Parts: sequence; structure tokens; C-alpha cells
Amino acid sequence: MLTFRVLIDGKSPAALDLDAMYLTSQEGQPIRARLQYAAETGLLFCDRRSQGLGSLNIPWPVRTGACVMLRTALLPDREEPYLLTLELARGRIADVWRKRDEWGYMYGGPSEAVEKGLREVKRLLAQAQTVQDSARVSGDLAEEALARAVALGEQLALEDAGHGLSLRRRRGELGRVDVGCHWEVSDRHERAQQRFGAAFNCATVPLVWRAIEPREHEYEWKWHDDWIQWLEAKGVAICGGSLVRFTPAHLPDWIYVWENDFETVRDLVFDHIEQCVRRYRGRVDSWEAATGLHVENCLGFSLDRLIEVTRVCCHAVKRTDAAAQVVLDLVQPWGEYYALNQHSIWPYHYAEMCINAGAVFDAVGLQVLLGAAAPGCHVRDLMEISDLLDRFGALGKPLHLTAVGVPSGGAADPAAALGGAAHKPGAGGAWNKPWDETVQAEWLAGFYRVAVSKPFVHAVSWRDFADHQPHELPHGGLLRKDLHPKIAYQRLMALRQEIWPQAAGADESNVLFPDT
Repeated sequence: MLTFRVLIDGKSPAALDLDAMYLTSQEGQPIRARLQYAAETGLLFCDRRSQGLGSLNIPWPVRTGACVMLRTALLPDREEPYLLTLELARGRIADVWRKRDEWGYMYGGPSEAVEKGLREVKRLLAQAQTVQDSARVSGDLAEEALARAVALGEQLALEDAGHGLSLRRRRGELGRVDVGCHWEVSDRHERAQQRFGAAFNCATVPLVWRAIEPREHEYEWKWHDDWIQWLEAKGVAICGGSLVRFTPAHLPDWIYVWENDFETVRDLVFDHIEQCVRRYRGRVDSWEAATGLHVENCLGFSLDRLIEVTRVCCHAVKRTDAAAQVVLDLVQPWGEYYALNQHSIWPYHYAEMCINAGAVFDAVGLQVLLGAAAPGCHVRDLMEISDLLDRFGALGKPLHLTAVGVPSGGAADPAAALGGAAHKPGAGGAWNKPWDETVQAEWLAGFYRVAVSKPFVHAVSWRDFADHQPHELPHGGLLRKDLHPKIAYQRLMALRQEIWPQAAGADESNVLFPDT
């Protein structure tokens, strides 16, 4: 069993959000464990069901004002409690050191400022380790080391991104990166249409089965026909989004008649995809053939059947439109759910299993939606995000970031699909400061800088365009409810000038991503 003594600013907290914590193995895969917290002693007990080293992942308030998901160093079981802040600091410093070596090997090493900062946090950590007989003193030093290490990790990630962007620019690759957004507008606003066309060269149009075929063999295409025609006229590339997704919000009600008949459901899935792809063949450039099947499974299929459905989804697209790209779309990419859900698959393993099972797809899609009071949405810092992209890039397929977003405010937003009514300041964590329009814009700039720097990232799509239309994240749009642009929209326009300087009428000087 792993046991931690929990101190925040020298005191044991009255309560901890156990639902947001989980353990991971040496490979980073979540492992099942029973967590208990005793407020009277300040001890957190982690009774895991596997042997070997493990890390605790926990949302943690950092002295800089951030509240991000952090993990401890890999630890063996022992009777004596570990000091949580000390182990979090050790874990983050080890991660920074590892990424320093990985990225430094490619680009000649980090800057002297990063090297100096790393020496300083190692000194603080050593001091904290030498005074462990006083948990308060050790914890205070560890909290300072942790805060500096988190900031250092973000600085290192942005330095690496600068090198990667310079390399992609020299190779002429930036112009081939698609920057898009989901399009779910139900009414026509000329201002919204103009602002969408000005900012994006790609649009994801949701082809939700429930909306297209609300009654068996009765199809409703008008909304999709109208908007696909409009996007075509604007010269915007189109992605067909979420063709198959096993959630109640995406499946038609009549499909549950067949929920105990896997073969029939599989055939119906094939028919649905074939209908959609045949109708828009040659007009839609890429298709998200299957979304979230590794965790979203309201039909209760076994794991081997989910892999079979995935293979059928990919095959149905390729069979109907061989020229189109097929994207295997993953939600909750860190896979926290796997620690609790025995009927799910860790995202990375799911992608590997699909490849091994012969599923034919061209790109892996990742949804990175953070800052909401919903499963899998707790804030991660830029180094964690960069590390995640590197992990999935190792699969050898292009990455499409199919849905990206963070909030621009902390008030409740009942219209948001993810944690909207429960959204409040601090829900889902904070990136340096509580969420507002400025913080959202700064996060967007940092995220796109990191993402576009990766040679295997071919597309980045923001999830919510405007807060007045259906949206996933609370206040996640780039436009306000009155369709006035937020600060993040302006930052994205600067990104357009960077990636397509000639199309945007800008010169070749770098606007958002200067050489470093």
C-alpha cells in the first residue's frame, strides 16, 4: 500500500477529491486502486491491486496560482507514509529532466535559463529531503521546488516548440497544417459566418447518427446539406465528425431494440456510415469514423467487439470513398477512466489494438478538452500536453487534434455539455490563474505553439466557435453570445497570419511563433 501525508501550506486539508485521483504504472497506464483519506491524521491511503512501482496522480494547487494534474515519482509500497508534496516535486523534477534529455538530443539542449532553473529546483529538493524529520519545513521547501519545476516544465516545452516551429517553417510544412473548428450553428448570422471563414481553413461538421436517422430508415439531411454547401463555397475543407459514437446523445433511440444483437448493430453501423459517406463523397475530405469507443460504451459490448466495430467503421469509409482520410478519434486521452472502468481500454492501447486488428485508418485523433468539472477534463500544463502528443506520435501515424478547448470564465454555464451546471471557479483546475478571456487566449497561444511544432501534427481544431450555439465546454467559444470576438479569437487570427502569411495578406515575419 502507498500512504501519503498530505500538507497544503503546512496544514492537512479537511477533504480531498478522491474521484479526481488515480494511480499509474511505470508505463503511465492507470491502475486500479482503492483510495481513502483520513482528515484527522492527514493521511491518504492508496490500496492498489497490482505489484511494482506506482505514481499517484492528483489535482494539486501550485503556489503560482495554478491547479493542475501532477504525479509523484514512481514509488514502492512501504509502511512509513511518504510526504506528498516532496514526492510530487520529485516526480515533476524527474519529468523535466527526462524531457530535457529527450528534446535536448534533438535541438542541442535547453537554454541556460532552463539549465540554471533546473539546478535551483534540484537544490531546493535536496534541502527538502534533508529535513524530512520536520514535515512542515520539508513540505514548505518541496512546495517551492514544485512551483518552480512546473513553471520550468512549461518554459522547456515552449523552448522545444520554438525549435520545432523553426524547423517546420524551414521545411515549408506549416502551410500544410489545417487549423479548424467545429461548426454547429443552427441559424444564420452573417457576422459569425464571416468570422469563421476568416479564421479557419477547415471545419468539422457533426454527422450525428441520432440527428441524421431519428427513426429507422428515415433520414434528415437538410441541415448538413445546407452547411456543407456553404463551407464548400467558402473553400473550407470539411471533416465529417463523430460518425459513430456509443453515447445516448449520439445513438438514435431505435438502435436499443438491437442492443443484444451485436451482428445486427454492426451491420447498422456499416449502413449508417455508408449512407453518410456516399452522400458527401468527394466533398468531405476526412471522416472521424469512430469516436470514443474505448470508453463510451452505452451498449455494453465486450472489448473484442468494440475493436470489431472500430474495424468495420474504418472499412466502411474506405470502401465508400477510398480517397478520403479516416481518423480514429480518441476522447479523454490520458485515460484516467481506466483506473475505475473495467470495461474500457486505455487510449494508447486501444489505438495499438486497432492497428494490430487490421483497422485501416490514416490518422489518430485526440480530443483535449480541459478546465471543466467533468471526467478527464482536469487541467494539464503544457509539458504534460507536449509529452502526450509525443507518446501518440510514436504510433507512426499523423495526429489530428480534433477538439481542443478551455473555458473563458468561471461562472456556471448550463448550456455546456461538459460540467456546465457544475462549472465554477476552480472546477476542473486552473492554468496559472482563474479562467477568463485573457487566460483562455494565453492558453490557446501556448497550446497551438506546442501542437503545431510537432512534425506529426497535421490538424488542430478548436471545439466551440461561439457561446450562443451548442458547445461542449463552459464559455469555451471563441465568440461571445453576442458574437463579439473574444481575445482568443484575435490570437487565432494572428496564428492564421503565421501559418498562411500569403493567404492572410501578411508578410513573412512571424506573428505568433517568433524564432527562438
